[in-house]
Amino acid sequence: MSGKKKGLRQSNLFSFFGTPGSTTPSKQAVPASPASSTVASSSDVKQLSSAKENSPKQGQIKKEPQRSNTPQRSASKRKRVVISSDEEDVIFSCEDTSPVKRHHKREKIVLSDEEECSAEPSFSADILVDDCSRMSIEQKEPSEVLAGMNTQDAKVASKVMRAATLIKSLAPCEADFAESVVEAEKSTGAPGKKSLSSFSTSESDQQRFPHLYDKEFSFLKPDKLKDINGRKKTDPDYDPKTLYIPESFMKSQTPGHRQWWTIKSQHFDTVLFFKVGKFYELYHMDAVIGVECLNLIYMRGKFAHAGFPEMAYGRYADQLVSRGYKVARIEQTETPQQLEERCKASKVKDKVVKRELCRLTTQATRTYGVLDTANEKNSLDFVDSSAKYFVAISEKAGKSEISNIVTPEYGVCISDTSTGTFILSQFKDDECHSYLRTLLARHPPLQVVYEKGHSSSATQAILSSTVGHCQKDGLVPKTEFYTAAKTLEILSGDDYLGSDVSRWPYLLRNLLDDPEGGIAKCKDDFALAFSSLGATLWYLKRCLIDVDMITMRNFSLYNPLGTTNPEDSNDEQNFWKNRKMVLDCAALTNLNLVGPLDSRRNKTLRDPTAVKYSLYNTINKCSTAFGKRKLRVWVCSPLCDPVDIAERQDAVEFLTSAAAKTFVTESTEILRKVPDLERLLQKIHTLGLKYRTEKHPDGRAVMFDMLRYNKRKICDLVNTLDGFEGVYQIKKKYLQLRKEEGFKSVPLLEKCFGEDCCDIGVDLEHFDTMINKKRAMNDGIIVPRLGMDAEYDRTVERVTHCERNLDYHLASQRKMLNCSSIKYVGSGKARYTLEIPDDICSTLSGEYELKSQRKGYRRYMTPTTERLVAKLAEAEEERDKIRLDLLRRVFAEFDRRKNRWAAAMQNISTFDCLLSLSQYVKTSGMTMTRPEIVADPENVFLEVVEGYHPCLSLLMSSASKQEYIPNTTRMGSGSPLTILLTGPNMGGKSTLMRQVAVLVVLAQMGCLVPASSMKFTPVDRIFTRIGASDRIVAGQSTFFVELNETKTILRDATIHSLVVVDELGRGTSTNDGAAIASAVLKYIAGNLRCRCFFSTHYLALCSEVKSEPNVAFAHMACMVENECKDDPTIENVTFLYTVTEGICPKSYGFYAAKLAGIPSAVVRRAFEASGQYQVGLSRAAEALKSIRNLAMDPGTSRNELVDALRRL
Repeated sequence: MSGKKKGLRQSNLFSFFGTPGSTTPSKQAVPASPASSTVASSSDVKQLSSAKENSPKQGQIKKEPQRSNTPQRSASKRKRVVISSDEEDVIFSCEDTSPVKRHHKREKIVLSDEEECSAEPSFSADILVDDCSRMSIEQKEPSEVLAGMNTQDAKVASKVMRAATLIKSLAPCEADFAESVVEAEKSTGAPGKKSLSSFSTSESDQQRFPHLYDKEFSFLKPDKLKDINGRKKTDPDYDPKTLYIPESFMKSQTPGHRQWWTIKSQHFDTVLFFKVGKFYELYHMDAVIGVECLNLIYMRGKFAHAGFPEMAYGRYADQLVSRGYKVARIEQTETPQQLEERCKASKVKDKVVKRELCRLTTQATRTYGVLDTANEKNSLDFVDSSAKYFVAISEKAGKSEISNIVTPEYGVCISDTSTGTFILSQFKDDECHSYLRTLLARHPPLQVVYEKGHSSSATQAILSSTVGHCQKDGLVPKTEFYTAAKTLEILSGDDYLGSDVSRWPYLLRNLLDDPEGGIAKCKDDFALAFSSLGATLWYLKRCLIDVDMITMRNFSLYNPLGTTNPEDSNDEQNFWKNRKMVLDCAALTNLNLVGPLDSRRNKTLRDPTAVKYSLYNTINKCSTAFGKRKLRVWVCSPLCDPVDIAERQDAVEFLTSAAAKTFVTESTEILRKVPDLERLLQKIHTLGLKYRTEKHPDGRAVMFDMLRYNKRKICDLVNTLDGFEGVYQIKKKYLQLRKEEGFKSVPLLEKCFGEDCCDIGVDLEHFDTMINKKRAMNDGIIVPRLGMDAEYDRTVERVTHCERNLDYHLASQRKMLNCSSIKYVGSGKARYTLEIPDDICSTLSGEYELKSQRKGYRRYMTPTTERLVAKLAEAEEERDKIRLDLLRRVFAEFDRRKNRWAAAMQNISTFDCLLSLSQYVKTSGMTMTRPEIVADPENVFLEVVEGYHPCLSLLMSSASKQEYIPNTTRMGSGSPLTILLTGPNMGGKSTLMRQVAVLVVLAQMGCLVPASSMKFTPVDRIFTRIGASDRIVAGQSTFFVELNETKTILRDATIHSLVVVDELGRGTSTNDGAAIASAVLKYIAGNLRCRCFFSTHYLALCSEVKSEPNVAFAHMACMVENECKDDPTIENVTFLYTVTEGICPKSYGFYAAKLAGIPSAVVRRAFEASGQYQVGLSRAAEALKSIRNLAMDPGTSRNELVDALRRL
């Protein structure tokens, strides 16, 4: 190939338009080159045929399993089947560039399932033959090869030829080899030694596929790429989602290819799964992705082309989406018959059936529909249960209320398409964007969209440094990122929420200026939030799931600032009511509450230890997927109200008691079988929408495996009903337990299962009566029993009435003609004809119209019969129309009870979380106690006696015999509120501070804690300044990050906060760091007067604050052996991990260096330098002391004092 062809190479789809996905090149053989032969020779066939004749009989052959790295294909698909009225669809997808003359045109192969299954292989090579037949539609065999063969031999020869064709197509030609190898062959006359496996797919692609080198495809070259509006990539308004395709190129394409390129021009950043008959096809750059990422096989032809059967869509789409690609499913929305009728009606000849985009899927817009799964029994069994957040961010600049520093205001919409939930938020952030960071930490997104030209560089830096792994897309203002007014206008549409604002969800109404007015207008404080909702709406519409999500009507509000400040409340009784603890991004990360929020693109690089030993993972014993998601919410926002906390504590204590042992065991067993009801409610809601049947392209799609999909739909419904049946059984078990003698009421369990909570028993009984579950799952259709669907019952009654009238008419004819042998005969359009014996036909009047006859009988129709048959046909048509829609109507009937189902699901998720906490308490291996929480808004304190870190339960429950040391901490209530903590390096200072903070989080979640006792007043927010890390992408140094976190503490902390500061000031010079640490510590102790842990290695800091009454000194104890003033390398320090009163005299940094493996010579040299430094400090201190004494002496002259200063 020429050098020009070697200049382009595609390793993945993203090489054309943007960020690369994590693709893994397959080890597939090189595709056929243009020079490859297309048919096997006659001699090859004869040799293989003779070999077969001499081989053992078929029944004696034991086939070896196929050894391949590729996924095993379904044995039921023996032939590649294409059903399409589009002649071009077949030809352009199987084009052959071989120089061998084509003797026959390619035929479309149409087989029934029985014929496919009957095509059993007859010899061991048939495994390869089947792969070949599945890979492409082969040409008809040349007649001269098969001439003279009997049927059996011809069948064998046909298969051998196909295998030989595949083998030859995979053989490397001269063009496949490197130039050096080819030159070596030419010079020596011997073939090169380079093996086939040494050639990468990309080398062959670059030489073969036209989209990489052909001048006709020059618009795909990186330097010539344009969006659909003709803008180049260098243009700031360039739209990477679209592609400009020259009109001349489109005219040169076949009708089928023209369809593909038209859709590709609108979705250039997406892999297209293009339906052709029963298969999804991938072309050009998409096919390369399919081969490299999905291990598909290239089909023959001059351009890249691969495909797979319809039933495999879910598996392949999921693999690509998980790698970060966007996948579009394009379906045929017209049958060949409909195409023919359309052409006749429009008098315009069209060669291709209509195709439409039916779904665009990204990582953050999955809905797990019936096509998105390969598991027939439970489509959500093997799906990650964590929330998949899609975040839209709107931004405008503002000024800080405290200073003139420019600070942003954000409007955010967080959506989870798997559950159909929307979370709106609008807030004024600080200059460090701490609230945005907190929001992203609590709702880690898989995809973020922002407004092009209105997103600051600071925001972009935060997105890159905080959630760098997720997809990020900029949307065009107004046209894609809607304004608030445009958003409300769209929401008022009939397909969404409707024009009657009074019927909108309660939360949205509260965000409007005049909820009772006729025109929806949002409050100024939420304009940005509605704009971000508009951006989400536009993107969901692009994915064709906008109506599905909005009509779930599931909206909530998120406030990262927390609720009303405690100072604003004067009512002690309601001081903590409905309040939640605020945990910002720093606290969630530093305390490892939910695992690290990793900014790296490859999420497999996340620290597995940090994830394993997070608080969430430690206490997560939930049985249900939706319970796990709720437990994560509990960890991120613990309670503040002592009344609510006590309710959870009561429930957890009861569930750990012996009285509830049987109830807990039986309930846990039931919950393990409950599917993800939260996601199933969204799926059933979508399946029940009339909009999808009448207006959505999926309602027009021609699916060839519809019975399978209907069974999946019914399976989802049955699984949901069975899940709620389990929920109802748990409720009945609780009510039965409550009747036992000595039972004490548990308020929170009463809210979950009491008589006042939502009762779904009547609903379950309704559907149990309505549906025969077993029959519906087997037949793939639901026919409701009488009385279950009034409209369907009316149509059935009308059909019965028409049939009864026809019976009356027949009886009247028999009576009038005095002949009991008259009867109805016929079928189809000729049904209900009167069959009358010949001997009485002469007496018939002229109204009897002869239709047909047989020996001895004649068949007539009368005007009355025709009228009655017409009425019957009309009634049957109406009945059948409803029957076709019955499955959707059943889902819609289920969805009408959505609020009750959702309430029951929320109750059981709360119960699952309580069970999880109780299971943690029982299996922790530590002494657990119920914390005492005192609601005193004036006098704050914290007391933990012999407390352990909650995550130690994972280690204590293992086989490890290591012992762990408990510690006691007291703040306030007679003791200072601030503890200045010193101690040796690695002595446990940071661990102790984290331990106390995590214990507070666990206690305010309502769980028992690992300690002998714990008593404290509620904490409104936990602040952490722990660890040392920079934000390179955001342009922030380690010390700058420290000071940012410190500033947040000094600005936002209240008397009810808990502050943890670890070694502040170490990121700069000793003097500056010690000075800053001293000033901050004094401000916290004297001004904020909140509970605070402050650790340091600056001993001078201890001297500075000795006079502070609100500061207590403590250190982590240690024991030193072989202490030596001259050589620190012989010392041994034993860490006791026990907090003790007082100041630690040394930090033992040289011992830490020794443990780290620093060479002894280096350690000794450092020790000597430290000694010299200390001597210098001592001399300077003595000199200063002498100067001070001279200055204080009245007899010292001025000249003496000047001389002393000069000597210093």
